[in-house]
Amino acid sequence: MAGTDSTPVFVKDGMYLSMITDNAVTIGNVVQITSTGTDTCDVGAANTTCAGVAVGGDRFSRTQTDDQIAAGSKVTVITRGIVNVYTDASAIVRGSFLEMGATGTVALSGTAGTDVPSDVIGVALEGNSGAAATIKVQLRL
Repeated sequence: MAGTDSTPVFVKDGMYLSMITDNAVTIGNVVQITSTGTDTCDVGAANTTCAGVAVGGDRFSRTQTDDQIAAGSKVTVITRGIVNVYTDASAIVRGSFLEMGATGTVALSGTAGTDVPSDVIGVALEGNSGAAATIKVQLRL
């Protein structure tokens, strides 16, 4: 039998995961899986394993400028669907394949030196106007 009452087959739907951050994360950052504990993540970096995009978590208020989630706090990570993410300085056009860039951003596929299908985390639905722009991405994790 594949599952029991204490360890069911169906654990999570996979669209939203609750994780604990190793370091501070900004909503809209791409986050990577870490091995520092159970269900932990950190700000994404090039050539690492993508967990998804931070979309919510423990915050002190809900103001427009309060988009930081402190280290050691819970963060909600989305693993599929359409999300707003921050871009690096690479020129991204609509339809481009994207990979994890530095410090929680997305970059044009191949920017980090490798251009392999497993690095692709999504497809750009918008182009960027420069570094630190926010664009819509369809996640493909």
